[in-house]
Amino acid sequence: MMPFIRADATGGGALLASAIASVSAQGISSASGQLVAQYTPIQSGVVDFESGGSAHAQVAVGLSAKVLVSAGFGSDGRAAAINAIARGAGELSATVVPHSGAVSAFHGTATATGVQTFPPVAVSAPLTGGGSLAATAVPGFMPSGMNKSGNQPGPNTQNSWVQVINWTADTTNYPGSAVDTNALVAQGAKASATVAASVAWTSGNYPSSIAVRLKQNSAVIATGTTANPAVANATVAVAAGDRFTVEVSDGSGWAPYSQATINAVNTYLRIT
Repeated sequence: MMPFIRADATGGGALLASAIASVSAQGISSASGQLVAQYTPIQSGVVDFESGGSAHAQVAVGLSAKVLVSAGFGSDGRAAAINAIARGAGELSATVVPHSGAVSAFHGTATATGVQTFPPVAVSAPLTGGGSLAATAVPGFMPSGMNKSGNQPGPNTQNSWVQVINWTADTTNYPGSAVDTNALVAQGAKASATVAASVAWTSGNYPSSIAVRLKQNSAVIATGTTANPAVANATVAVAAGDRFTVEVSDGSGWAPYSQATINAVNTYLRIT
């Protein structure tokens, strides 16, 4: 059985109580605001009674519990009640200082594209097979020149063209120059080469009128006017091995009776 003790008391008085509340609340708060909470205080109180009256008390315990109650009443009595349960609702104001111990974590990805240059590597690859290799070599252009060697008689017919002969390659000023059958041979190809001739002459017993012209592979490319020295110039495309020759003509009517002399000095042909 559940033991209990009953005490009757009558009277009037004032109840004085001091309460120590223990509250555990979990909520979400902002920097400032209002927090509403429900709490169940654990209360210990002292009750004062006047000189006369009776008190009723009831104690409930569980099985196998021992209860010792001592209550003395006189003209001035006081009863103590322990483990009184009180419930209430109210408004709690609090200043909240938020604190976060969390560390934000960030992550990202990036792609980089680059070019790495490596030093050249020598590779030896053996080859086997049979056959023939044919290649056409185009030599580079080099200037050429030739000088007249010895004097020669001029034309003996008015306005007739006569080839100037007996030439020597000018290898001193134009290395590699070559003369073939009174023709200067071009060294290499050039898209725009200058061909220039100068012929110095002397009149016979009567006045002469000498002019000069140039041929490239037997085709006339330039004709000069009467002068002393007589000159002719042309700008043409030149291929390796092209042949250039010089011819003179006397426009004087005295040519059949008094031939001019073509001098070696200051008579030349150049390809540049």
